[in-house]
Amino acid sequence: MDSFEIFLIVVGVAVVVFQGWLTVQVFRSGLYDHRQKVLQTQLIWLLPIIGSGLVFTMLRDELPADKSTQTQDKR
Repeated sequence: MDSFEIFLIVVGVAVVVFQGWLTVQVFRSGLYDHRQKVLQTQLIWLLPIIGSGLVFTMLRDELPADKSTQTQDKR
């Protein structure tokens, strides 16, 4: 294996890990009903980079809000 193949493997693994994390975030989200969550997941996995980017952009506004509400709930 040369360094380019190793680089491609690392990038591929990183994309799959990000997609997995994003899928979990979609199903934890309160923004969507079940059907929309399934459609978002299909978008993530069928269009890996573009779909993940779109879904991440939509969830980005909610992700920090989850952390702040969790912190407030613990007080």
